[in-house]
Amino acid sequence: MVSYLQVDGLTKSFGDLILFKDISFGIAEGQRVGLIAKNGAGKTTLLNILSGKEGYDGGNIVYRRDLKVAYLEQDPHYPEELTVLEACFHHGNSTVELIKEYEKCMETEGHPGLEELLIRMEHEKAWDYERQAKQILSQLKIRDFNQKVKHLSGGQLKRVALANTLITEPDLLILDEPTNHLDLDMTEWLEEYLQRANLSLLMVTHDRYFLDRVCSEILEIDNRQVYQYKGNYTYYLEKREERVNAVTVEIERANNLYRTELEWMRRMPQARGHKARYREDAFYELEKVAKQRFNNDNVKLDVKASYIGSKIFEAEHLFKSFGDLKILDDFSYIFSRYEKMGIVGNNGTGKSTFIKMLMGEVQPDSVPLILVKRYDLVIILKMACSLMISSRLLMWCKT
Repeated sequence: MVSYLQVDGLTKSFGDLILFKDISFGIAEGQRVGLIAKNGAGKTTLLNILSGKEGYDGGNIVYRRDLKVAYLEQDPHYPEELTVLEACFHHGNSTVELIKEYEKCMETEGHPGLEELLIRMEHEKAWDYERQAKQILSQLKIRDFNQKVKHLSGGQLKRVALANTLITEPDLLILDEPTNHLDLDMTEWLEEYLQRANLSLLMVTHDRYFLDRVCSEILEIDNRQVYQYKGNYTYYLEKREERVNAVTVEIERANNLYRTELEWMRRMPQARGHKARYREDAFYELEKVAKQRFNNDNVKLDVKASYIGSKIFEAEHLFKSFGDLKILDDFSYIFSRYEKMGIVGNNGTGKSTFIKMLMGEVQPDSVPLILVKRYDLVIILKMACSLMISSRLLMWCKT
């Protein structure tokens, strides 16, 4: 396979905090790699480094010459006065630049160089480019192409940025949380698009189902190092457990031997022969292994809940609407302790509004919602609201 990206000895730290040290990996033509790590381990930082948006302390990053790379940031930004369609072409490729040349030529008196530009436009099939961009935007449920970027919500802006990266048809696509702010239909469309596209992929996502379906290899950042797994997310879970068990056994064995060697070090005479010095050097290497603190915690919500009784909230004849759009119409429900309720629906049907009612941020149109007001409950709801955006519901409920 042709190498697209090679990273050797990469190190990044913030003050005393080392995110990763001397990590090396590569991405070749056709590879679809999912990047996994605990929160705060440096996933987004690594993607920013690879895209040139952030510096690093040491190492080498080498791309294949003339490789087309597109990067979807976690929080994209565009000039506020751009329209949706203009933003879609803002970070472009050679075809986008050619379209800009053509538009500039048509605005110039006499249209200098128009004949040559028309030939190039025909050769690069630039006439279909705007149509393709509108098709992708429509699939992502962005249909007002002349709307100003400054009037878009955060979710809409992320979808415009996603369309921007896809329309450039890159050789290597780097995506940071691409399914954030996508509903089920949009996520399934993106999944199918990536599966049939002829590109290489490096992606961070918390959507386990999406990761399992799209990526065929997993790259894990753990304890400042990188581990590669030649399989999808399900395969990764199996092999990671094997690795964790092997490391745990190694540390336990080292600890047992360390206690014996420590006793020898304490009673060893000052005069040391060659053999004793060799054993002493080995002791210090053994000490490094024995004193490892291996963290096998999975990514999870660490919430302590304490409340009295079985009822968490009760809704009686709730109504909520925005103009002609009805969110709730005579809704009644008792949510009990240990119950797991999923909220599904297309964008704009009121899922987040309902969560905000539970949090007290939005009031219903009818009688007040009866809520067991406990601080821990509110924290759970806030986290759940975020998870609903970034993960598929069934996979989240399973975990």
